[in-house]
Amino acid sequence: MKFCPWFSWEDRKDIPLSEMPGIYLLSITKKNLAGSLPDWKDVSYIGMTNSRQGLIGRWQQFFNSIRGKPGHSGGNAVFDDLKHYDQWDKKLFVAAMPIECNVVSPSKQDLIKMGWVAYLEYEAFAKCVASNSKPKYNTR
Repeated sequence: MKFCPWFSWEDRKDIPLSEMPGIYLLSITKKNLAGSLPDWKDVSYIGMTNSRQGLIGRWQQFFNSIRGKPGHSGGNAVFDDLKHYDQWDKKLFVAAMPIECNVVSPSKQDLIKMGWVAYLEYEAFAKCVASNSKPKYNTR
């Protein structure tokens, strides 16, 4: 699995191909992870999307949830634990693995790639668990 380096939450729109579907890792930490490669021990949440809005759209749903609006199960779990994002004493980082495909008018190959996204999310869970870590805010 090849994720981009960690980006600070404020710089998430700078992640290349973030308008595409894909899987993503979130880290909520006091460390400064920006620019470093993800390590499973730093992962607080693993997510995926195949939506037309891509990763950026899914991250917006998460952001809304950590500010008290429902819409993202992981974001709701984080909000229940840490409350409103503006009150945190920790930083939020994101790393992603976008998958280039057309979700608006998908071809056979695009549909296969969308299936990869679902598979890769489970592969990420498996790798995380194999490293003796579990994302705190995933409820599965």
